Amino acid sequence: MSRYLFCIVIFFTILMIQCSGRFVKKEELQYLQKKYSGIYVIKKPVDIGNNRKLKPGMRVKLFFQSGSESVKVYAYPANEPREEALGKNILYLFEEDFPKEKYSREVLEKKLNEIVEEIKAS
Repeated sequence: MSRYLFCIVIFFTILMIQCSGRFVKKEELQYLQKKYSGIYVIKKPVDIGNNRKLKPGMRVKLFFQSGSESVKVYAYPANEPREEALGKNILYLFEEDFPKEKYSREVLEKKLNEIVEEIKAS
């Protein structure tokens, strides 16, 4: 009986570990945060809900979040500190949006580059 119970506990522990992981690893999120730390301009209207849109030309900064099955990219006004700004979700990708349901930096960057463009310092 105790061996059976032990096996059940181990099974559910492994299952919880597998299900509770992030879709995008912490190190990758840190890489993206650093790479996309500049100021960006919105290239096309972005629907943010309640019949509201971010307009082309708006200057924004980006931050990234990952859940167990998705990755989100938020934009907030470039002239506001992130802690005080209200970020708007501009890109929300699920496992199904990636080949073989595995995260791919190339896919994320391609979709993000359709929405924003970095403002190069002159």
